Amino acid sequence: MLATQKKPDRLPYVEAKVYDFDQGIKRLSWTRLYTGSEPDNHHGIAFDGQGSMHRIRVDGNNLYRQKVASPGPTSDFGPWTLLTNDCAGPCAIAAYGAKIYIFYRTTGNVLWKYYSHDYGVTWSNAQLVTAYTDVLSMAACWWGATSKVVCFAFKAGQQNGIVLDSSDQSTGEHTWLGSSLHPWGNNYGAGCYYTPDHIDLVVAALESQTPYNLYGLYRQQFDNTYTFTDVEPFITSPAGEGITYEYPDCHKPAAAQDYENTQIVGVEKFTGTTAYTRPLICHAVRGSDFYSMAFTEPKPFLNISSSYGLRLQSTTDYWWLERPDAVWRAPRASAAPLDLTPNIVSLNVIARSEATKQSLVIELDNSKSQYSTPPEKRSEVVLKLGYKTTAGNEAVEVGRYWLDSWEYSSSPNISILKLFCLDGQGLADLWNARFLMRWPTTKNVWEIIQEIICRWGINLTMPAGIPYSSASQNLYPDFTLPPTTRGDAALRQVLAFIPDSLVFTGNEAYLKDLRADEASSYSYGADHIILQGEYRQAIPLTRARAIGRDAADARIVEDAIDWTNLQLGIDTFSQDYDPNLLTTTRTQERADAILRKGSLYAQGGQIVIPVNVGQELYDVITVTDQRCGISSKKYRVMNIDAEYSLREWQYRQTLTLGAP
Repeated sequence: MLATQKKPDRLPYVEAKVYDFDQGIKRLSWTRLYTGSEPDNHHGIAFDGQGSMHRIRVDGNNLYRQKVASPGPTSDFGPWTLLTNDCAGPCAIAAYGAKIYIFYRTTGNVLWKYYSHDYGVTWSNAQLVTAYTDVLSMAACWWGATSKVVCFAFKAGQQNGIVLDSSDQSTGEHTWLGSSLHPWGNNYGAGCYYTPDHIDLVVAALESQTPYNLYGLYRQQFDNTYTFTDVEPFITSPAGEGITYEYPDCHKPAAAQDYENTQIVGVEKFTGTTAYTRPLICHAVRGSDFYSMAFTEPKPFLNISSSYGLRLQSTTDYWWLERPDAVWRAPRASAAPLDLTPNIVSLNVIARSEATKQSLVIELDNSKSQYSTPPEKRSEVVLKLGYKTTAGNEAVEVGRYWLDSWEYSSSPNISILKLFCLDGQGLADLWNARFLMRWPTTKNVWEIIQEIICRWGINLTMPAGIPYSSASQNLYPDFTLPPTTRGDAALRQVLAFIPDSLVFTGNEAYLKDLRADEASSYSYGADHIILQGEYRQAIPLTRARAIGRDAADARIVEDAIDWTNLQLGIDTFSQDYDPNLLTTTRTQERADAILRKGSLYAQGGQIVIPVNVGQELYDVITVTDQRCGISSKKYRVMNIDAEYSLREWQYRQTLTLGAP
């Protein structure tokens, strides 16, 4: 295909398919299978090795259990069996193979277990351990394909992991007394699941902080040495605002598909005027792991009230969700994508250094009413550009976009559907901070950006071979985002700390340090022709100053100077003061970054070329255009605008140029 795109006679090929994905993760479509009248209280769900559903619920001091074989739309989820009348609230359930274990706190304030090793036909019971009293919440899961089940018992300021070997009923007890960074008071529920080598947990708690306490949801792991890691908050609310986060759960299928990742549910509770208890859901972004702080913004998803939250599980074919009076399921399998390729009349795709209202516009032939029902809003569009070659239709993925709006138009004998789509940067423009977000010198700039862009489903990565600055890894600013701060504004503020640019590519993004010594990756003007060219030179920034303060509050001043232009009498000056600059190294990096960013726009222009399917934003290229006296001159690609039109037989790119 590389050779084909350089030929004078080229046949274009474009491909676009629509997936029901949320930034690479399948959207869950929940169907309610059961509506009952059971009161809301502590509850749980697990599946045994035969696929039977086991549920538990608390009503007063009564603990009930339920078994439903082959659960589905015709199942009866109403009958319950009383297990004990000695339950004082918190309970949990876990199952593996033929074994089902139920844990709860008794009215005598001790932990108890009921268990079955024959799929729930017969049951035994005994005290679990003697060590823990005043337990506020519980969660449980099996330790993979072993004989061990883990019960977590949470107290105020204390977490306990009880590892029970089902083969001999022996236990090991493991206690964690809390975090120095995020000290907890009361606990408001927890959820967990096993993933190879450890257990992931989500915990709701009250954090003791200055100047105010926080209610939040926190992530944690219980590792293969049965040790609790420190916690990481991912949603918080200051005490006194009437909002708390309670009764979370989390789950990831044991054999997850590439379009599946950890799902987290919880309850947002508001006690002020027009009080509510509203279920929220979020998920780990595609390509991230549980503990890397890459989770989407928690959002409401079911129009119900739920004081004790929802419990989450999965089987081979479905995700499952329940509370005492309800059962939902959502298919796990991804539907076949909608292929737009045969009906594409034209498209325009834009990659720019700033957000655009539409990054992709696709015009479709609707003459046979094939799109009388348009794709679902915010569906994911995967775009490929390429050429027809001797090997067939060859194309490479150039981006993933999300459907923002559509427009029908008609004229005699013509019906058109236009799809307007956003890229990751466009999604940033639609996001805003729901609550105060602060990083008090605890995260470097790279980590802060990661924690921001994951909110709209984008995963920050470090691709091999892409340079990033030292400042992105070594500057730990005291940075705050007030509520309602828009995503694009937040990114501008954080990126001002470093010389790097942020590149969005599909479901991912990465930082790139635009270094002046970067080698050229492609040449235009000889084999790959230039259809049109414009080239300009402007006066650059010649002097930059950064000012910081060290730990003793002494002033630090560092300059970056373009002596060549300054000696011509050109004095264009920019200055930045930042108290986060605590050393001469960080201060000098900032001055260098200001001067470097200013120099990028001193050299510019644009070229129009036949589409290069491998062209990427911020690549350095070599341009030869003898018509303008340009010979093997290096530029950097600052914007890419690709156009395809079947009507006009047009397939070209416009590259906006900057200094290399």
